Amino acid sequence: MSSAEGFADFIRRNRIYILMLVLIASFEVIFALYPVKHDKPAEEDKKAGRMLTSEEISAQETRIKELLSNNRPLAFTLSASTFACSAALMVGLVLLVKRLTRKLNGFDMMPGIGSTPDVKWGIIDIFRIIIVFYFLGYLLQGIELAGAGFAGVKDVDEKLFTVINATLMDITGLLIVLYFVLRKFKGGYGDLGLSAKNIFRDIKIGLGGYLMLIPLLAVIMIFVLLALRIFNYEPNETKALEILYEMNRPKLLLVLTGLVTLLGPVMEELFFRGFAYPAVKKRIGARNAIILVSLVFSMLHLNIVSFFPILALGILLAYLYEKTGSLIPCIAVHVVHNTAVVFFVFLYKMIALPR
Repeated sequence: MSSAEGFADFIRRNRIYILMLVLIASFEVIFALYPVKHDKPAEEDKKAGRMLTSEEISAQETRIKELLSNNRPLAFTLSASTFACSAALMVGLVLLVKRLTRKLNGFDMMPGIGSTPDVKWGIIDIFRIIIVFYFLGYLLQGIELAGAGFAGVKDVDEKLFTVINATLMDITGLLIVLYFVLRKFKGGYGDLGLSAKNIFRDIKIGLGGYLMLIPLLAVIMIFVLLALRIFNYEPNETKALEILYEMNRPKLLLVLTGLVTLLGPVMEELFFRGFAYPAVKKRIGARNAIILVSLVFSMLHLNIVSFFPILALGILLAYLYEKTGSLIPCIAVHVVHNTAVVFFVFLYKMIALPR
């Protein structure tokens, strides 16, 4: 087959995805020409991320001391959280040193107890899923905006719109991956590393790996904060953080918390580790695939401050999948990590943000 015939055959086999790409470009043009009108951010949202003056810091310290002295449960929660973090850091450091010593003695840091499935799909199918995901995402936004227009809603509640859309998109992404694996490739859940056979062992392995990551995350965050101070860079808050800082919308916070701590991690693990990693591994090998998939995983979070911590987390997740052949340790780690982040955001909100 000549190159021209091969190209024509490629176009024919992927014409539906090419059509989706054209429509995605069309959606981009439409949203650029007719941007969505959002409500103005509240004053407290604007203040949440800006740098405080020395006088404001002093006043805040005084307020926090008074708050903790008058709120014993909150003071206990802070003390218990500090102790738990310190204990996790120490245990993680001990485990990390033991594993590094094992590596220096010529052994693998973690002995393999399984292998990733030999999947039927390839890298081109990763792009197909991404195209379908973004196409359905734009289609969903169009339907939501059309519905809002039909209902006579002039100003969209941006935070509500963000949470609803993100929830629906995570569900959609999960269903797309399952459709490709179970229907298109006639596979099973085992092809995604999903099995409850050794679930408690897998969770234990995942949590042990996460403990070893905690000292590295602490070091990374110290360097990130130092870099921010040196370059005098003030990062913008993510939309999720803005919503988590909300004071008077408990239902919205409940939905977002479930999205960040459970639904999001499951969907991301199914796609990045369960679907994408083994396909990339077939082409470039395990080590390169771990790095590449983790880089993409981190970049897609679109946050320069958390890029390196998320990269480290992604490498751990892919490494766990490579060594166990199970997605359960990855999901467990991802859920625990996101839950811890959300917990400390809420703790910070209760202590540091004025009400």
